[in-house]
Amino acid sequence: MDEAEMDLRGPDLVRPQRPWALIGAALLLVVLAAVLWAKWSESRGEVERLRSELKVVYSEAEALRTLAAQAQQRVTILEKQVQGIRTERDEANTRATERMVPKTPAKAPSKSGKSTIPR
Repeated sequence: MDEAEMDLRGPDLVRPQRPWALIGAALLLVVLAAVLWAKWSESRGEVERLRSELKVVYSEAEALRTLAAQAQQRVTILEKQVQGIRTERDEANTRATERMVPKTPAKAPSKSGKSTIPR
């Protein structure tokens, strides 16, 4: 527009054209920012929940490891006790067998080479 056209219309009638593409892009940017913020806060809450759940899992795993170590110690102690009891039992059986079998002195064979057992 030149000045002649502007004078005919008057200063109030001339409106600059709005940049609708820029306005649309700004509104789109606001919507995207709002959506991203909402998703970020949602995922942040999820991360906190998962961290607390992970702490619980780690504490339960540590408790189970402790129980397993205690059980292994008990098994070791019981195996030693069982071995001791077996040794005592074997010794007692050996002593009992020795008492039940009469000890007879071994007779020397006679000079004639004949056995001394009566027939």
